[in-house]
Amino acid sequence: RVYLLVSRVKPFLAFHYNFGYIKRCGEFYDENKFNREDLFRHITNQEFQKKQDDFTGSSAAELMSIESLDAYLRENLGIPAFRLNFWQQVKAICTEVCLGIKESCEEAGKLGSFEIYGLDVIVDGDQRVYLLEANRDPSWVVDTEVKKAIIPEMIREMLELVFWAHSPEGKGKEAMLHSPMRGFEVLIDDAFGFQAIDLD
Repeated sequence: RVYLLVSRVKPFLAFHYNFGYIKRCGEFYDENKFNREDLFRHITNQEFQKKQDDFTGSSAAELMSIESLDAYLRENLGIPAFRLNFWQQVKAICTEVCLGIKESCEEAGKLGSFEIYGLDVIVDGDQRVYLLEANRDPSWVVDTEVKKAIIPEMIREMLELVFWAHSPEGKGKEAMLHSPMRGFEVLIDDAFGFQAIDLD
């Protein structure tokens, strides 16, 4: 789960958050098993995984931060700098999502409009990142230590960025240089012709 913020629609201003977490299945993945009773091998959604009889003792209950996954892969599998490659791909995915929604946001959006998206991505064995879905109303439940370390601070910063983007302090100012970013990073700032990732 990673996060994308559209803090202003006219002119379009979007950020992605540099922290996220890993959801896991309660059973080991097996591509040859895909019956109804095997869904706990394939679906990482926590509300679904909670239907398991032994959810609290399963790996599905243990979320990991992306930093923790990076350390695990480095120490146990010798994979260096996983998160650098991961975040570069996430930025590209977030940019594509922004470009896909930008026109409708600008047409339908009003002064003060903003949106936060929870993007679910999956990583394959070659460390390629794919978008599964973008949720317009991501869960704010902070039922694990990992979520407590990410979500409250993200919401605080999100609101600061939204207020800044719609305030006199933010008017006519480049987000990269003047916005109150800490964990967020600018993806698109149309007012200054800025796009962090060139998709061509």
